[in-house]
Amino acid sequence: MIMDVLSRWNHYYWLNERFEESFRFLEMLAPGTPDGRHDIDGDNVYCMIQSYETKSREGQQFEAHRQYADIQMVLEGEESILWAPADGLETVRPYEPDIAFFALTPTPAELVLTPSVFCVFFPQDAHAPCLRHGGITRVRKAVVKVRIS
Repeated sequence: MIMDVLSRWNHYYWLNERFEESFRFLEMLAPGTPDGRHDIDGDNVYCMIQSYETKSREGQQFEAHRQYADIQMVLEGEESILWAPADGLETVRPYEPDIAFFALTPTPAELVLTPSVFCVFFPQDAHAPCLRHGGITRVRKAVVKVRIS
């Protein structure tokens, strides 16, 4: 898992060139970009723009992906994302085909995303996004899916 500000994305070593095109897309993302899927490189790299209200932790689960890394960045508002290593978590629903769900651990790490702060979640990173930090907040977020396998 990596958490940083967008202006420093190029300070990291990335697994493949798809990450560079992903971050360049995020740098050029217009504020009025509509919700929905935006292809960057077909199914290899695409971005989902989402708008929603944050939700409580109760009843939520961790998720992890097998074929994709997630780059998540809030465009407006703020949210919490819970994180824990996927190894050893209790599986609630096994991979179908790319996503699995796990029970929340009693003490996960809490990450707070605000505009221009990004997190990269790799297959070993279980995460529970879209959660409220403080009160309920309206959020617009970009989630870039980067195929790594």
